[in-house]
Amino acid sequence: MGLKLWLSGLIKIPAAFAIITVCYFHFWFWNTISYIEVNPASDIYDFIVVGAGSAGGVIASRLSEDPTYSVLLIEAGGYPSPLVNIPLISSIFPSTPFAWNYQTEPQKFGFSASINHRSNWPRGKGLGGSSILNFLLYVRGNKYDYDHWAALGNEGWNYEDVLPYFIKSENNRGIFIDEQYHGKKGNLIVEDRAWKSNLPQAFINAGLELGYPYVDINGKNQTGFTIPQLTTKHGARWSTYSAFLKKPYYDRPNLKVITFAEVKKVLINESKQAYGIQYKRHGNLKTVFAAKEIILSAGAIASPQILMLSGIGPKEHLERLEIKVHSDLRVGENLQDHIYVPLTPLVHNDSSASLVNPFDLTAWWDYFIHGTGQYTSNGVDGMAFKSSRYCEPDWPDIQLHFLSYSAASDHGICVRHLMGLEENAWQELFEPVSYVDTASIFATLVRPKSRGWIRLRSADPLDQPIIDPQFYSHPQDVQVMLEALLFAQETLNTTAMKKYLHLHDARLPYCKDLPVDSHLYLECLIKYMSATLHHSVGTCKMGPSTDREAVVDSQLRVYGIKGLRVADASVIPVIPNGNINAPVIMIGEKAAHMILEHHKNNKIPKLFLKGSSHKFLSRNGDEL
Repeated sequence: MGLKLWLSGLIKIPAAFAIITVCYFHFWFWNTISYIEVNPASDIYDFIVVGAGSAGGVIASRLSEDPTYSVLLIEAGGYPSPLVNIPLISSIFPSTPFAWNYQTEPQKFGFSASINHRSNWPRGKGLGGSSILNFLLYVRGNKYDYDHWAALGNEGWNYEDVLPYFIKSENNRGIFIDEQYHGKKGNLIVEDRAWKSNLPQAFINAGLELGYPYVDINGKNQTGFTIPQLTTKHGARWSTYSAFLKKPYYDRPNLKVITFAEVKKVLINESKQAYGIQYKRHGNLKTVFAAKEIILSAGAIASPQILMLSGIGPKEHLERLEIKVHSDLRVGENLQDHIYVPLTPLVHNDSSASLVNPFDLTAWWDYFIHGTGQYTSNGVDGMAFKSSRYCEPDWPDIQLHFLSYSAASDHGICVRHLMGLEENAWQELFEPVSYVDTASIFATLVRPKSRGWIRLRSADPLDQPIIDPQFYSHPQDVQVMLEALLFAQETLNTTAMKKYLHLHDARLPYCKDLPVDSHLYLECLIKYMSATLHHSVGTCKMGPSTDREAVVDSQLRVYGIKGLRVADASVIPVIPNGNINAPVIMIGEKAAHMILEHHKNNKIPKLFLKGSSHKFLSRNGDEL
């Protein structure tokens, strides 16, 4: 590959291993020292929130703003390491103690270049949940997504209803935004990218060349090209832990946080009342009680798992596992996710192309000493939305992510394993360019028709659930993804982009006999190279009582069970157009508001529990 490239690789590879080794050691060390015994101050709280992620952290924080309520927040992970705040190394986090490393079942219609045809599904484990390991993109989705939710029978969830909750959370410090759609006083800081390079502008120019406007995708219209905003503060990650749970919020006397506590089940009495939570910490089984409500915010995988372990789910499935059924609901159905196919690797035509090199030691100096440089970037330089032939022009179903790195950028240490890429695909497509700087365009399907499911593997809470997203089980998804790849090619072939980048002349080994510019080759890419954006939703579907798949109503109350709500990505009936962290935070804001309004308008006496009988008593001791 030439002496220059060989010398470059010789320097970069030891730096890569050194940096990642230090990071991994720190993550494990931090996880160990934060593993401190904490006992609840009481056995009974007004509200118990399970899961401190993008929704649960918001809910616990908002409920505890009222000092008359006591709130317990239970989290399976610990305190996030300071290193999670470095945007550029986000691909490392799923291999650390701060992630649940789930895997799907083998996929029939795609993921053929992934090991065993499985998809890796890491989810956040720690205060902040997946917001401590995601790629920090602030994307709300399309206004018609929420109008569609309302049209499905979910009163109070149309765009006009949810917009105030997006605005409430947001503290947007950007320049190019539609002011009327954004907040300036919220907890969640949203910024323009701190690292300036020439590639984002080249991407915008490519869009203009194709006739698409430069838009604020979170404003009036979504169709067009943009430079995405990030949930960062001065170039460092600003997770929901930073925004809602750190001091001064954590110091509230009425908010108790318990970490490293794995919830086993929700306790439900014969009257179908959820009255407590059973969890294990340091090997000890413990129980806490809720006087008013329990809110599950454990995410689209763990929330349905906990519900089913508690006897809420498909009757035939639970009875097969000998779990007592409290409510026969289609928990675990309606699973949806965003998937992409990378048009990659792209290599530079011009040495001035500002591509990410995560192992440039001067970049570490810039970040830690000055708070600047490429480590403040998440690597996503551009984003675009457009509609395929299957949908309306102003409600897109195609998204592009333009990245200034690829699976080759870290020499196969992290990104390759995050994708689950098998050896043959890595060696043929990425390894030959692992010595040079590379880029990618992700063609992304944001309104999939395919639906999957989650089931318990056993009645043991320690067993990971069975996850089958059924990717591409609806044939239209393949056709839309094909249009997305053609759109990615069209973007790359503009004058603005060709100045800096071109597609590396290598073919996926499974598709070598097909012409590289043909639809057949792109369809082969779809079959073999698809990967997930980790946007799983829908497994505790929100819907009216007439919807046979619905698990919660529009107030997020679980059907058939009193005192229990679910509020996280699992309640989403149809996945929104875009990265889901912002919508899940909105759900947390709206859920907290609904809960506070309900209890303000329903002055029920505070409830206590008597001994081990689990009967609810009023203040004077009379049984209710």
